Amino acid sequence: MINWLNTNQGFVMSLLTLIYVIATVIIVLYNRKTIKEMKESREAESRPYVFVYLDKDPRDLCFYLRIRNYGKSGAKFDNVSITPNLKLCDGALPENFLKNVILAPSQTLEFIVLEKKDETLKNDYAVSIQYTSVDGRGKQYSEKYMLTLQYAHQMGYTDNKQSNLSDEANALRNISYHLDSMRRKL
Repeated sequence: MINWLNTNQGFVMSLLTLIYVIATVIIVLYNRKTIKEMKESREAESRPYVFVYLDKDPRDLCFYLRIRNYGKSGAKFDNVSITPNLKLCDGALPENFLKNVILAPSQTLEFIVLEKKDETLKNDYAVSIQYTSVDGRGKQYSEKYMLTLQYAHQMGYTDNKQSNLSDEANALRNISYHLDSMRRKL
């Protein structure tokens, strides 16, 4: 065996080189796959997530149409449609006044729905929203879903105290919030 290896040293070296090249190609392919997954997860983490929903305050007689960006980057609206149409201020449709509006991260747009609660509860609303990320990539996102109001009048509430504030500071914050809420309703 040793004599054969000594006489065929070129064959053994070329076989070892082939194994090395195959292992390197496999490592490169796995690295590419890992890099692609990292890019996708980074994009999913930093993209805008815009949701449209109807909110009902039990102390009110009407619903609020809320549009909120839960993501980490801004979103520019390309198209928003809700069917059947909701009665908003001056009969305006969301697609008319939200075109090219930019919604910052954690920002909420709130509109009063001017129809009676019972009329709003009769329908399930189809929402179609298209928006573009304003983080420099300009990637477009599209969402379609149904707003089901089956349990809207049975909403529960959580304690709105912030743990890092004293009881007095929480009370002042709550008073400020309620005053702002009343000001918006007027």
